[in-house]
Formats: sequence, structure tokens, C-alpha cells
Amino acid sequence: MFTQLSGIEMIIYYAPTILTDDGVYRSVALLVSVMLGATYVIAQLVGLAIIDRVGRRRLTLIMVPGAAISLFALGLIFVTADSGRDVIAYIMISLIAFMVFNAGGLQLMGWLTGSETYPLAVRPEGTAVHSATLWGTNLLITLTLLSLINAIGVGPSMWLYALFNVAAWIFVFFRMPDLTGKSLEEIEKNLAEGKFRPSDFAR
Repeated sequence: MFTQLSGIEMIIYYAPTILTDDGVYRSVALLVSVMLGATYVIAQLVGLAIIDRVGRRRLTLIMVPGAAISLFALGLIFVTADSGRDVIAYIMISLIAFMVFNAGGLQLMGWLTGSETYPLAVRPEGTAVHSATLWGTNLLITLTLLSLINAIGVGPSMWLYALFNVAAWIFVFFRMPDLTGKSLEEIEKNLAEGKFRPSDFAR
């Protein structure tokens, strides 16, 4: 669920709307949206290429702080800065930085581990529930984001999603083991024994 609460849907779906509402020309906002899409694809490909060497958990713990800092910076820009070319440049840099850190880290972790952590007997059902939870969270964010922005503003909304990233990092650090190099049988055995903390897989 943290993969969706991290703010990725906010950036993908509403970046052009948020930017045009802040005075950015629509053509520039659409260009930024295209750049974000390309960055997402590239970050995912790079992440997939290195995730087995770096480790799922370690990669996530490295990347999530970058995503949180990018959103905090975006919030600060929207709260304190006036419109202008310099501001647009800072917004673009922060958006692209967020996309790199989020798509190359938490997004990969969320989808990969979902297919690895369920026992074989219930894996199809577990994977289905996992996907439904992610898409349900996606729908909830899509339906409520503009209302949230109208209520508290763009900057505070960015800060809220930055806090979700902080919560995701804390959860991964304390609760999510590194499954890199572990067979599905090993993972299932640990689950059956009630051993699913980072220290249980570090041995």
C-alpha cells in the first residue's frame, strides 16, 4: 500500500493540473508530464537491473529518503516561492528527482515482494488481494487528491505524501526482510515458523 501512498499517483496523474494551476504554461506542464513518464520507465529499468545486486530492502532504504526529500522540497517551493522561470526549474528538478527515487525503489519493492511473500497454497489469492489493495489505494488517492489540495493547498499535500514516505521507510527498516537470493521455499518456511523480520533472513 505504501507504493501508492508514496505520492506516485499524485505526480503521474495530476502534475500537469497542479503546474497549470500554479501559473505554468500548459505546453510546459505537458512537457514535464512526458519527461516524468520517461524518467519513470528509465528508473524502473535501472532498478530492475541492479536490484538483485543491491538487494530489495537495501535499495528501498536508499531510495525512499530521496523521494521524501524531493516531496518536502516541492512543498516548500509551492508554499514560499513566487512564479517565475527559476521556480519552474526547481519544480521540474524536484519532480524528476522524486520520480527517480520512487520508481527505482519503492515501486519495484512493492510489486516484486507481493509475488514472493505468500505461501504456495494461497499465492494466487494473496497476489490478487495484494493487487486489489494497490489499485484500491490508487483509486482512493485519485478520487480525493484534488479535494485535499483544495482544502490544504499543494504544498501541504506534498508534505503529507512525504510523511507517507517516511512511514514507508520506517516500516521497511523494522519489518521488511531482504528476500534477495531467497528461494520461495525458504520464504515460505520462515513464514510458517512465524519468522519474518529482517534479522530472521539475515542469518
